[in-house]
Amino acid sequence: MSEEASHSQIDWSALQEDEDAHSLFHRLGVEPIINCTGVRTLYGGCNPTRAVRDAMSASSQVFVDLNELAEAIGQKLAALTGAEWGLVTAGSVAAVSQAVAACVAGNDPEKMLGLPLRGDKTVLVAADQRMAYEHAIRAIGCTVTSITQASDLDRLPRESITAICLLGHAIPTSALPFDEIAARANQHRIPLIVDGAGLAPSFPNVWLSSGADLLIHSGGKYIGGPQSTGFLLGSERLCRAAYLNGPPGQSFGRSMKVGKDEIVGAYIALEQWVAQGEAARAMTRWHACISALKREFLGVPGLSVHEIDPDCEFCNPRIAVSWDVKRIPVSSDVIANRLSRARPRIVLHDCWQGPQRIVIDPTNLSTAEAGIVGRSIVRVLTDTPAVQPEPPEVTFENVAGVWEISIEFLHGTATHTVALSQDRQTVTGTHTGAKGSGSCRGVMVGSSLELVSRLPGDPMAMDYEFKGAVTDDELRGIVYLGASTEKHSRGVTFKRQFGQAQWRGRRASWQS
Repeated sequence: MSEEASHSQIDWSALQEDEDAHSLFHRLGVEPIINCTGVRTLYGGCNPTRAVRDAMSASSQVFVDLNELAEAIGQKLAALTGAEWGLVTAGSVAAVSQAVAACVAGNDPEKMLGLPLRGDKTVLVAADQRMAYEHAIRAIGCTVTSITQASDLDRLPRESITAICLLGHAIPTSALPFDEIAARANQHRIPLIVDGAGLAPSFPNVWLSSGADLLIHSGGKYIGGPQSTGFLLGSERLCRAAYLNGPPGQSFGRSMKVGKDEIVGAYIALEQWVAQGEAARAMTRWHACISALKREFLGVPGLSVHEIDPDCEFCNPRIAVSWDVKRIPVSSDVIANRLSRARPRIVLHDCWQGPQRIVIDPTNLSTAEAGIVGRSIVRVLTDTPAVQPEPPEVTFENVAGVWEISIEFLHGTATHTVALSQDRQTVTGTHTGAKGSGSCRGVMVGSSLELVSRLPGDPMAMDYEFKGAVTDDELRGIVYLGASTEKHSRGVTFKRQFGQAQWRGRRASWQS
């Protein structure tokens, strides 16, 4: 039976309304997880609350004029948040694009239908506030220019500057004072956008009241709205222009479609969070989860527990667990891998790990799940087998020299170069791609090579993880592909986010 045929014969009619959600995913062949990573999009952000699900279900049963709905929601968001107007977008990254489009084109049909631009306009960002989603700015055809101080605006041609975009969670620690850049932006009549997607909404908003023109928040993080939604709030004229540069019209942002049920669900989630006490209830639940975790951890020999208070980047408390390697001889990578393969399947945020330290975010945990997580972590820590003796040294191939690497992507190819030095099994060198070079390091075991490298990129460095073997004086294998900011470079999730490719290396020169 073909794969397509087997899929078509899943008996969906047997799935009752009250059947456990796990069953649905099991029927698809997917194992659900207990999410200890916080609000990462990779694992679904936050699940909608019951009120949001009910509102989405009800609104999906009737039709409305989306322009009329946008008008109503815009007024409701203004009353709820204190902003002049607002709209629901297809996620916070779409809000960035629509905000920049509004600043470029307004609702001038000639400019709107001319998007994207050809790079003659720029959006300014703070040099220490670079974000992974600047492609949402470049999608409009604007370049991105980083500045280090507010006076940099005085030296740049005003006609080329479309907007300034700052990163909400980085503003408090940035070398670029917000009040200074807001004053300069107002002086030069440059729209100021604050991307607060990673933060929980709070109103009245400090940035809107201090000079920002537009504010972005996620609908699928913390507040329990639809994962695919975001909010753009602020100046009525700019928000209305952003709406007109997005769906349902035939403008540049048509692809950033958001459904009527999602619009209603996002608004209900924000209303619950801001006006109906959901933020306070969430904080109570998070502390209850941390207490449940502590009960499992306290008293375990060699284990230390530390509560991490909310800060400018995280609105919620988290808990860190560390251990004495002499008493518990295991790394955090081993613990995380064992948890992710167990049942129930538990996933930790790999970028927060240290060698003997893990961090648990309670945002998406129930107190019952917190107890399960605590007991599971204690079990894998205390069941760790004794340290195995170092294996005897094995033979290894010599790969020192310059290799020309051909990479075959899912579509397209590229040619890179690696210049390698080798000290027994340890391999180091330089990896050169199409636009830059970086160091690489790895290990040779027999004929097998593992090599990792990081090439410079803007705004993220590009990550390569080569795995292969020497065959007939060629290197062949797979390479994992990704990109990561410095703070996300400790884990593999983002460093493998672009999938994998086939690669082949041919030696261009030898090195003894």
